Amino acid sequence: MRFTFGLLLMLIPFVVFTQNDSIWLKNNDVLVGELKTLAKSVVTFKTSYSDKDFKIDFNEVSSFTTQRLCVVNLTDGSRYTGRIKKKSTEVIQIVANNGDIHEVPLVEIIYLEEISQRFWKRFTGALDIAFNLSKTNNNKQFTFTGNLKYTSDRWNFKTAYNVLYSDQDNVDRIERREASLSGLRYINKWFVSMDIAYLNSTELGIRNRINPGIGFGRALITTSKLYWLAGSGLNYNIEEYYDETLNKKSTELQLLTQFEIYNFEDFSLFTKAIGYPSLSERGRFRLDYNLVLKYDLPYDIYIKADFILNYDNQPAIEGNYTDYVFSTGIGWELKD
Repeated sequence: MRFTFGLLLMLIPFVVFTQNDSIWLKNNDVLVGELKTLAKSVVTFKTSYSDKDFKIDFNEVSSFTTQRLCVVNLTDGSRYTGRIKKKSTEVIQIVANNGDIHEVPLVEIIYLEEISQRFWKRFTGALDIAFNLSKTNNNKQFTFTGNLKYTSDRWNFKTAYNVLYSDQDNVDRIERREASLSGLRYINKWFVSMDIAYLNSTELGIRNRINPGIGFGRALITTSKLYWLAGSGLNYNIEEYYDETLNKKSTELQLLTQFEIYNFEDFSLFTKAIGYPSLSERGRFRLDYNLVLKYDLPYDIYIKADFILNYDNQPAIEGNYTDYVFSTGIGWELKD
């Protein structure tokens, strides 16, 4: 009995160790801890003896293992879920829950993220807040943007919110609120999307615009530096204007393209455009465009410039074809 208890005590450190992830570097160093993500050719790795996560250039990695369930994206657009084992230098094995094994060279991996067994650990997000005050015309402006993302082995959900308030003497108050909720379901190299968007804009005369939609698409280019996808779908447009006589509903085609550049030191670029040719209103075309430039700083802080554009060739207010917001500021990113 005493022997059994003593043996268990001896095995506890071994069991705890085997639950750790390992990463082998090309300079022959080995790190043991928790491999959290691989994105944009940067590995985020946590150890018990460091007060913050390591950021490791993936080009310096020769192999790695993880006992945790992960989702892995490859350069050919395929997507696997499983645990990682070391096969040989520059080659790993992805072991699925059903026992299937996929051997993958490291150079083909562009993205990896742990799928936590705990529900709340699957969320990440960010917040940006800015306030401007000037004596001229007693001008006050407040902007707030935020997003929250949930990741599982097959689904990605994301919600985002963007607010702008601007007040100054002798000028009507400017308000703009934008929100979205989207979900992606991955099917091999393709994805199906479901989303709903909301817009309120005094510039465009829109009290409420609600757009539920569904679509599909696939990644066209996936490398360690570039990501480009395209898709199509249908969108239902429900519009309520400050002038209630203009209220209407319509059906639209949805054309999507999204492009991202990363792995240039701490700099990244994201741009996304969605065109809405109307199927029920002759000649009408709308466009939603977003451009984000971001530079990462230590301690999960970053500097970001964000440009959002809404265009409508048949606006409620004649001459107000566009509404846009350009903002710069500093932010903090929520990470596990």
